[in-house]
Amino acid sequence: RGVLDVEDMGNVIKSQTSTKKSTTTPKEMVTPKQAKALKKEGYRLIGTHSAVKLCRWTKHQLRGRGGCYKHTHYGITSYQCMEATPSLACANKCVFCWRHHKNPVGREWRWKTDEPGMIVKEAVNTHVSMIKETKGIPGIQMDRWAEAHTVRHCALSLVGEPIMYPRINELLQELHDRKISTFLVTNGQHPQAIRDLIPITQ
Repeated sequence: RGVLDVEDMGNVIKSQTSTKKSTTTPKEMVTPKQAKALKKEGYRLIGTHSAVKLCRWTKHQLRGRGGCYKHTHYGITSYQCMEATPSLACANKCVFCWRHHKNPVGREWRWKTDEPGMIVKEAVNTHVSMIKETKGIPGIQMDRWAEAHTVRHCALSLVGEPIMYPRINELLQELHDRKISTFLVTNGQHPQAIRDLIPITQ
């Protein structure tokens, strides 16, 4: 056997680590404990890393009340807006964040990746299912309730950093193909991903 120089040991270790990483199957993003906590907060999980949640402004407008700032500034009909995220993970746990801190944390994507078509299809179906559940809420205006079964807008702004999802452009295109406008919220920590984005609606 040949003698290995001390100077070369670092490269050997790095090579072995890279090989190990490349052969390891990516794990799912959300642990059972995190899933339980998120569901308690009203999140409906989709696949291994996405979710939808019925926005309070959606419920407000279904009862004939005011909409959110997206309605004020962009004319988005809140009761036809779906709030979703393709990534429940965020790079931070900011103390000033109004979201809870029960979601996964990561600075880069290292998890199993679900198909964008599946995410959009299940998100829309789950959102419409939640809309149907509001039928018995006092004050619901049935004309708006009926219209709310057709999703026209998607706010990618739930807990997590949606732009971390490596197939975000495909997901946006899936939404646009369904004639659903897009509104994306990001903390700006992934500038290259922002530069690579296809045009979003807002």
